[in-house]
Amino acid sequence: MIGLLKKQTLTVLLLACIIGCAPKPLIKVDIDTYLKNQAQYKDKNVVIVTTLKEVMAHYDLYKGNDIELSTPVTYYGKSLFWTWYLMLEKDGMKLRCYEDKYRYFPDPLAVDVGIKARKRRDEVTVRGKLYSDGISLDRIIYDGYDINTNNPVRPTTPLMLRY
Repeated sequence: MIGLLKKQTLTVLLLACIIGCAPKPLIKVDIDTYLKNQAQYKDKNVVIVTTLKEVMAHYDLYKGNDIELSTPVTYYGKSLFWTWYLMLEKDGMKLRCYEDKYRYFPDPLAVDVGIKARKRRDEVTVRGKLYSDGISLDRIIYDGYDINTNNPVRPTTPLMLRY
């Protein structure tokens, strides 16, 4: 009886962990829809889809929200100790997109995408939270890749680069 009770308890706990850890579905909306129905999106994973022109024109409106936009990359770089970034530019407007949570080395796939897109002057889609200094990246989507920039170590990373 006690063994059965333990199994049932473990099953319930395991099921609760799996259900509780399930990610919320991503909801993509434009800024007008989001502003009209903010209460509806209160506890949901919402991303506002926009353009660089709109963000630059209404920066304070978008600031603090998760946004997604597609724009050509004009620069890939690394500065300071923990930060690498992409510079997005279109029609004379620039926006810095950065990642600062990668520890020792940035994600090699994200670096490769940044360099390729810059060389080709291609558009990349970036997703992240807009702050005063630009977008803190969560994802980069380009050429069939959907890269989680907060997950810096891939199985193909050489052992000497792992932490």
